[in-house]
Amino acid sequence: MARILLVEDEPLVAHMVRRMLERAGHQVDWAPSGEAALEKLGQAYDLVVCDLIMPRVSGLEVIRQVRAQGSTPVLALSASVSAKSQGEAMAAGAQAFLGKPFEGQALLALVERLLAGA
Repeated sequence: MARILLVEDEPLVAHMVRRMLERAGHQVDWAPSGEAALEKLGQAYDLVVCDLIMPRVSGLEVIRQVRAQGSTPVLALSASVSAKSQGEAMAAGAQAFLGKPFEGQALLALVERLLAGA
């Protein structure tokens, strides 16, 4: 069981992702904003799943802070699937990118890959 921080400002999306991850056996903490995520980063997580587009503190800033604090893998999520968005996420420190909407199996496969260190 991995401990995952889910950073997502859309409650319905957060609920769906959280349920999928918990059904896969993981413990999930939800941060409904970038600010809430930054407050939780002092805790130890095996993975951060982070939406990019959020008000005030963006997902890119959250990813930069995760990277500044260590090597926790990050999966970036975004409704903007442009090459620019993907490039920005990777430059900020994300190891993987998944565009919304996405299939549950695609999310779980990326999560497992990142947790395995691949």
